[in-house]
Amino acid sequence: MELFRQGLRHLMLLLLAISGAAMAQTVAPSGQEAGRAGGAQVRYEVVELLPGTIGSYPRINAAGQVAVSMVIGGRTKGFFYDGAALRQLGFPGGGAVYANGLNDAGQVAGTALNKAGVERAFVWSARGGMRDLAAGKDSGSSYGMAINGRGVVTGSFQGGTRPFRWSAAGGLQDLGSTPAPSGGRVLNDGGVIAGVSTIDDETTRVFAWTRERGLIDIDTLGSIESSPVAVGAGGEVAGNRLASWDDGGDRPFLWTQAGGMRDLGIGRGSTAWVNAMTPGLHIAGAIGYPDGRQRAMSWTRRGGMRELGALGGRTSVARAVNARGQIVGFAENGAGAMRAFVWSERNGMLDLNRLLRRTPPGLVLEQALAINDSGVIVASANTGLVLLKPSSL
Repeated sequence: MELFRQGLRHLMLLLLAISGAAMAQTVAPSGQEAGRAGGAQVRYEVVELLPGTIGSYPRINAAGQVAVSMVIGGRTKGFFYDGAALRQLGFPGGGAVYANGLNDAGQVAGTALNKAGVERAFVWSARGGMRDLAAGKDSGSSYGMAINGRGVVTGSFQGGTRPFRWSAAGGLQDLGSTPAPSGGRVLNDGGVIAGVSTIDDETTRVFAWTRERGLIDIDTLGSIESSPVAVGAGGEVAGNRLASWDDGGDRPFLWTQAGGMRDLGIGRGSTAWVNAMTPGLHIAGAIGYPDGRQRAMSWTRRGGMRELGALGGRTSVARAVNARGQIVGFAENGAGAMRAFVWSERNGMLDLNRLLRRTPPGLVLEQALAINDSGVIVASANTGLVLLKPSSL
């Protein structure tokens, strides 16, 4: 259970950042004006998906399908949007559902309560329905955290203490033991898995797993805490680390098998963190400053770390990035309100609220949370969760 709670850490931190930033009123130069010089802007059609608040961050695949958990009427429910209709996920007679991963085949991985009230790792598809990944091997809690393009799932079982790899052909594979309870978090299509070992209530260590080498402690920088966010196409692992208790905050890292763990720095700030990375190693996240300001950032091997600007306020945070270099997230405007943004090299940071066609009455986009390589965006609004489709599609 502890590993599962830690898997939701960045969701909680981001929501806290939003609520704190919404109270700020300081005005700074806006990126909206700068973006207009780049030519005609893409417009977006709005598809309203679900009411409620976010229970797990939405995932979107190449086809524009979405997996998400929403808190509706006090209950956490899992959903899959197939491009035309919504389907609700769950074990028969079960409870809360956390949809944590989605692949291009429309398979969803996550954690759900079964009818006995036990948390169980699952994979779901429209054709196969819900499948308990640890059935027959483990009667305790298990947690599904991510799924790759080949349908391989990683997570933890035996009460969240041991990492696993699951496939339809091979079933559940125990990845082995570390000196402490551990679980898989993320993986790539090549099957490289990254996860965390929980040393105690305050200390974690990031590991990688490959078929050739098994479990590897990859925190060669000796952090107090470290956790993975994504695995690149070549097996690289990006994530966040806390160097020491008095270090001031998280620092992003990139690990490679050849070079080990590399601290990516904090730019001009006092802290920085990763929220997403493409298979090609384009990283998106934020930089934090001692006075409470935050700035969305990106990092590439070629360009290093750069700030992406803001919409007139103190705060902006990048949440997701696609292979075309489009980055989405949330930013505070000059009035102190949070607004969803899209950023590109050509147009800079733009308020998505100003790019909508036929905006539903009263709708305000507050955060952009996911984007696929076609530029389709999942965002949260004052009405719930929405899908934004570029008008050219």
